[in-house]
Amino acid sequence: VRYRSGLCAPSPPRARRALPDVGPFTLDYSAFRTEIKPQSHYNHGYGEPLGRKTHIDDYSTWDIVKATQYGIYERCRELVEAGYDVRQPDKENVTLLHWAAINNRIDLVKYYISKGAIVDQLGGDLNSTPLHWATRQGHLSMVVQLMKYGADPSLIDGEGCSCIHLAAQFGHTSIVAYLIAKGQDVDMMDQNGMTPLMWAAYRTHSVDPTRLLLTFNVSVNLGDKYHKNTALHWAVLAGNTTVISLLLEAGANVDAQNIKAILRCHMAL
Repeated sequence: VRYRSGLCAPSPPRARRALPDVGPFTLDYSAFRTEIKPQSHYNHGYGEPLGRKTHIDDYSTWDIVKATQYGIYERCRELVEAGYDVRQPDKENVTLLHWAAINNRIDLVKYYISKGAIVDQLGGDLNSTPLHWATRQGHLSMVVQLMKYGADPSLIDGEGCSCIHLAAQFGHTSIVAYLIAKGQDVDMMDQNGMTPLMWAAYRTHSVDPTRLLLTFNVSVNLGDKYHKNTALHWAVLAGNTTVISLLLEAGANVDAQNIKAILRCHMAL
């Protein structure tokens, strides 16, 4: 799937819609190898945010959503002072605070909140908060800023994930660390029974954030809610050899059985 410009917009979980002014990226769903999958969850793709335009442009005709995406502060302030309600969602049910968060426009986040934007407003196809969007995109500075304004990282999105689960499955180690430092439970299960360690084992083929989670005495042999798969089961399902090694070094039980009485070693065959 390729979008046409460089703006960040979340990919809908079901029917995909072409969004205007959104940049090139591809979605890769190839990681799901077996019939045993985390219920409902997908990693949704995101584009890279655009920086501010380097050439002179006429912003006077831009609507506030586009101006927010590109970080044109003066145009946004002009429209708000002319009467635009910062809490008003667009046709995709997305607020200005969402667009500012996903594109890392910290100055606009501060401004919109000062004008009454609701920090934990749900919106978009994934029914997410601006903090969810910033977390998915890996914007640590935005996560910090939103939480300073009271954003709640424990809220779940439309797929049942809180921020620590999103950060773990997208491999945003610094955000995982920050959320733990702010009191998020390393063994917290999402609505479908997956812990951050399970998501990291299944979706992130690198040393971190699994290594980070292990340093916080995460429960290595905990089984998920529905399949009773441990993190080791999920790592094997994903062919995640890096994480398999880390889990074994941390004492993961190779004889653990899931709900179908399948051993980890049998799953690897």
